[in-house]
Amino acid sequence: MTDGTNDISLLCGNTFFTIGGEERCGRDTIRFLDGGTGINYEQLIGDLRQFSDKISQYNSIQIDRVSRFFYEPDKLDEEELKLREAVLEELLKLTGGMEPHPGCYPPGILLASTWNPESVYEVGSALGLEAGMFKIACLLGTPNVNILRDPRNGRFFEGYSEDPYLAGSLAKEMTKGVQSRNVAANVKHFAANNLEINRSGINEIISKRALEEIYLPAFESCVTEGKTRTLMSAYNSINGIPCYENKWLLKDVLRDRWGFTGVAMTDWDACKKDTGDAVAAGTDLLMPGPWKKEDEIKAALDDGRILRQDLNKAVSRIDELINNTNREPFPVTFDEYIRIGDDACYRADAEGFILLKNDGLLPVEDTGRIRLEGDPELIICGSGSAQVFTDRSKPLRDVRPGGPEGDVSIVVIPVRSAEGSDRPDLKMPHEYISLIEKLHNAGQKIVLVLNSPGPVEIPPHILDVTSSVLMIFYPGMTGATALLDVITGKVNPSGKLTFTYPVRYEDTPAFLNYPDGYTCIYGEDIFVGYRGYEKKKTKPLFPFGHGLSYTGFELSEIKTDKTEYTLTDTVKVSFDLKNTGEREGRTVVQLYVGDPVSMQTKPVKELRAFGKYRLEPGQTESLELTFKISDIGSYSEDYGKFLVEDGMYDIYLGFSSEDIRQKASFRVTDGDEELRLGVNSRIIDIMYIPTLREALVKDLRENGEDVQILIDNERYSPNVRISSIYKNVECFDYYRSACNSYLKN
Repeated sequence: MTDGTNDISLLCGNTFFTIGGEERCGRDTIRFLDGGTGINYEQLIGDLRQFSDKISQYNSIQIDRVSRFFYEPDKLDEEELKLREAVLEELLKLTGGMEPHPGCYPPGILLASTWNPESVYEVGSALGLEAGMFKIACLLGTPNVNILRDPRNGRFFEGYSEDPYLAGSLAKEMTKGVQSRNVAANVKHFAANNLEINRSGINEIISKRALEEIYLPAFESCVTEGKTRTLMSAYNSINGIPCYENKWLLKDVLRDRWGFTGVAMTDWDACKKDTGDAVAAGTDLLMPGPWKKEDEIKAALDDGRILRQDLNKAVSRIDELINNTNREPFPVTFDEYIRIGDDACYRADAEGFILLKNDGLLPVEDTGRIRLEGDPELIICGSGSAQVFTDRSKPLRDVRPGGPEGDVSIVVIPVRSAEGSDRPDLKMPHEYISLIEKLHNAGQKIVLVLNSPGPVEIPPHILDVTSSVLMIFYPGMTGATALLDVITGKVNPSGKLTFTYPVRYEDTPAFLNYPDGYTCIYGEDIFVGYRGYEKKKTKPLFPFGHGLSYTGFELSEIKTDKTEYTLTDTVKVSFDLKNTGEREGRTVVQLYVGDPVSMQTKPVKELRAFGKYRLEPGQTESLELTFKISDIGSYSEDYGKFLVEDGMYDIYLGFSSEDIRQKASFRVTDGDEELRLGVNSRIIDIMYIPTLREALVKDLRENGEDVQILIDNERYSPNVRISSIYKNVECFDYYRSACNSYLKN
């Protein structure tokens, strides 16, 4: 490897969505593109403009219109039609002559609502297949795992869950699915990109514990288990340091702790400061291009901020990405490509649509009873990077066979959301409130369909007069078909909420922390979503994990394989699940663990395992879920690591965070030493445990220590450690013996 500019140029984008280039840095050119919900034509056509004389002669407005109306040519003028022909010619070159008909797939929130890793993997594989057709080497935003912290977030629909364990368990399957097609997945935005307001400059104040317990685990799963080949840092700063030049994030955590060997890139135009500092901190690739700041990287290399071996590693990682780009012929026929995509999308819709309420009206098998009210077209995707234009989506009216005389009104409520801005509120549009009131007064039975990025506040009187509520988010190209199949009972709904649905926005844990400017304080700390609702005893409209079915399920016979465990053990929880209804159905069994007596402030309970199961009517299955004792710890800022306390823990087994059907308990007998009761405990940890305090006082008196010091600290400084106020602690035999025999209950 030389010290020339070729290597440095490789670290900077070539065009808006390509890197490399023979003339520029002596490498092949490869293309990145947003594609978490399908191919973004706006981006693709805009980037093709850099390589085609026929396209480059047109202006940006014409490019934009052709992107949007590529499959509606009757909306284009004569010049735009000529541009469309030029674009089609370039697209056919990419696809090897196959007609370009991109798919539109469900976003992260709907995929996660399936609670089915196989379904998420299948969509990822379909997205990777499509990326290969368009010669895209890296599919950006596959997945977006930022925690669903605040439902106003403009990109709420792209995320997976408010729960880090669930988000990581499912998102890693998207990563695997995309990369099964030899296309690089791209996990974003690292880290804590949880709002769109002032996203390019906002500074987020987040505790170390909240970062470790809430905002990092899903990324870790995608890196260590999903084996993602690329990762994108976020626009925002965390505790004053921009993510693209945050050495702790990019080196200490990502490289050293998680062992990431892929390419760490910036978000587009994120780097506003010295590019040399960004590379020195661990950024491999600065996007987009054409980039004009290679000299800053050279200067950082010359003055020692960047070591030559570190630059060589960054270059080799990018070389590996370029050299291992899929160059094989497209592996399936056009018809197979369409079928694979349609099947994956439909399955995700069928398993991800959530039946929030049902008074027995659904399913309506007689389609003649159905009337379509509200918006005639579904919103199939969000705006911004997730925007897809396709001709493969069927209008809702085309798949609905009912008529105007039906007594069941399907009211679709469309709520738009977009990258770059947050929703102003969660209110239901007033015109739909008026429509529902009118329909109810006319004697109609109402099925409310929420075609939205996340929760919508449903006024109590509207919820009261609504027979059924379905949440379909942005369902992609098969949404209309899947919706009708759920309404008529062809599909038994099995989706579950991956966030807590509030009665009103003011109830959400993050409500008081929405920023006005460029500082956002994460004041709710670890109490995001259901953790906060349960801790504050705030009742949601629908709890985390909620989702109804057209059949019923029963849990029984919960057992753990042991009653006591050590730090290295795995807990095996067995139980029976029975379908008590008359229809085949799927449900999600959710396992939560709580630590009722703890020295740390903890949530009431946290999701630690789940499984989705299909049962025939009357069928009973004996099943098992597992979790590791090492995974139930909490992060200690005092010790800088996760620690597990000894004592009793509770297991909650149910169908949502509130719908708990079975409970069990187990004991951890040898928790981490740092949290064991003893001479390093805080006074407050033992002052209300009579046996321990009495033993300590006895030791103090027998060793001639001043008991008043203990009393004064109990009154004024109970958080000090015993070993910090008494130096002769090795002689406290009574106290040590009492601690060794005491087990928290």
